[in-house]
Amino acid sequence: MNKNTKLRIALCLAAGLMTLKATAVPKDGFSAEAWKLENGQYVDASGIPIAGALEKGITVSKYQNRQNGLTGGIDWKKVAQDGISFAMVRIGYLNDMDPYYSINMAGAASGGLKTGVFFYTQALDTQTAVEEAKYVLRMVKDYQISYPIAYDVESQYLLDNHLSKQQITDNINAFCKTISDAGYRPVVYANNKWLTNHIDMNRIPYDVWYARYGSINNYKNRTIWQCTDQGRVDGIDGDVTLEFSFADYNTLIPSEGWKSIDGNRYYTKNYTKQTGWIQVGSTWYFLDSNGIMIHDTTMDIDGVTYTFGSDGAMVQ
Repeated sequence: MNKNTKLRIALCLAAGLMTLKATAVPKDGFSAEAWKLENGQYVDASGIPIAGALEKGITVSKYQNRQNGLTGGIDWKKVAQDGISFAMVRIGYLNDMDPYYSINMAGAASGGLKTGVFFYTQALDTQTAVEEAKYVLRMVKDYQISYPIAYDVESQYLLDNHLSKQQITDNINAFCKTISDAGYRPVVYANNKWLTNHIDMNRIPYDVWYARYGSINNYKNRTIWQCTDQGRVDGIDGDVTLEFSFADYNTLIPSEGWKSIDGNRYYTKNYTKQTGWIQVGSTWYFLDSNGIMIHDTTMDIDGVTYTFGSDGAMVQ
């Protein structure tokens, strides 16, 4: 074989290899079909089916909004059309709300997505954790919450203040119990390192939102898996964090029922706060213009006098 023939063969092989690399392995290292729904099953970064995954979602915060220009214009219709079923929307910190929180909650609802929220803790004791939960409840009461309320505990601030595993665990349970007692479903967000080293998971009875990028997604009580922060979704510029849920939250989070926030009771139907007269079973209640249940009083409504007991039930 002469030198020219050898050179032509080498060049062909190199060109073929470059073509193979360009078509088979994208620059981010994911399969071209990563995180997609294929033949009725979601697949992971390697194109392998994700066992038990029911719905695909995204995490949204001010960072995604800022990628979309000064107005934060996410096209939520396109997001939904790209196979996204739910959005976990960032609230922020205690008394420090994400500037796009309200925009994102309204936008996700307008696009037909199910919505949950996540909150980043800085609590150093259980009293502050409860205050954080009460703040979150005030932030969600006017929105359709059909996915969990997440407590993001990956806080370096806690470690800098030398909180023990016991204290962090106590804080989580205090926050989650307050959320659960109010009528919502909590979930604990953390990565594998935090769950292993900084939380006593034997004492946590709540759902886990497991942050671990790649393909490993199994963890005790894991109901949501955060799989990558390099996802792409129509309607949002730049990278998006992707999630998969493994729990049927349509069943676990009822669309109708009572909520208790700041000493007041509210009632939701289709995850929406109600006002005016409602009938629950055979009992009638009246909710004022803010959705608050009337109780322990007698009042005129549309020219008729009604009395309401301590439980809010109309007694005459």
